[in-house]
Amino acid sequence: MKKLLLTLMFVSFLNSNAQNPVQEFKFDGNLKSTDNTISFLGAPIFVNDRMGVAKSALRLTNKGFEVVVGDLPQGNKPRSISVWVKFNTITAPNYVLGYGGAANAQYFGLLQQGASGGTSDASLAGWGAANDVIVSVPLAKDVWYHYTITYDGNASKIYRNGELLKSVDGIARLTKGYILRLGELNTTVGINADIDEVKVYTVAMTDEQVMESYNSSKPSNAVVASQSTSSSNTVQKNTPVEVRSTTPVKLAAPATVSPADTKIASKIVEVFSQGTKVIGANATNIGDLPEGTYLLKVTNNPKK
Repeated sequence: MKKLLLTLMFVSFLNSNAQNPVQEFKFDGNLKSTDNTISFLGAPIFVNDRMGVAKSALRLTNKGFEVVVGDLPQGNKPRSISVWVKFNTITAPNYVLGYGGAANAQYFGLLQQGASGGTSDASLAGWGAANDVIVSVPLAKDVWYHYTITYDGNASKIYRNGELLKSVDGIARLTKGYILRLGELNTTVGINADIDEVKVYTVAMTDEQVMESYNSSKPSNAVVASQSTSSSNTVQKNTPVEVRSTTPVKLAAPATVSPADTKIASKIVEVFSQGTKVIGANATNIGDLPEGTYLLKVTNNPKK
């Protein structure tokens, strides 16, 4: 029994440790890491973040920011980098982030090409066409997206909003460099976007960990663009959920009712999420609601 408990504790420790970044930048009015050990260089402009909090995201308009991160994985070591980004223009390429050298297989970064017809190529860039992982995705401006790029020594993966967009095995990574750059492809600047919450890991996060990272950091009332791609390696769409206030829904009893149905029909049931009434939700269709935590308000139906 003790061995089992120790094994479970060890596995739990590994899972927890795997989701702890070695460096994290939240840009809450400053350019420092959350542990205050390092800082990006540059003159920042802070704007509303994905939660709507003022001066809590970094605006990059044809400007790059750099920081030396001694923990950046080198060579073919496992790694993950995640970031929240809102593109303020989608007609030109956005060099979101990256590090490494301008030589074959020595770079590791994320860029989003200019959109055409509502779609754009997202790329895990490795410097050299054979080292890139490219996938076409729908793209809209002024929408917050959560990207994660990972490498485990064999598989290179790119995710958006917690969903795996594409995975390619067998790409050799020879990453060299400790300067993490925002808004730059190596030293070429090109971006018009808002950046929030950059995290660097020295492990390749699993699909489940990437989804958990997205779910735990997304706005509670976020409307996330659905995504479908032309790649056969992509996964299903993420259906948006939007809540708005509405008037209470009165339940009418059906033509043939049981005692339980009659009891429900004598009540007004209102469903709330994040303090807001959910459209069209009542006791008869609770099963249709997305997974989540809700508050029910039940009141007596006034007698006629």
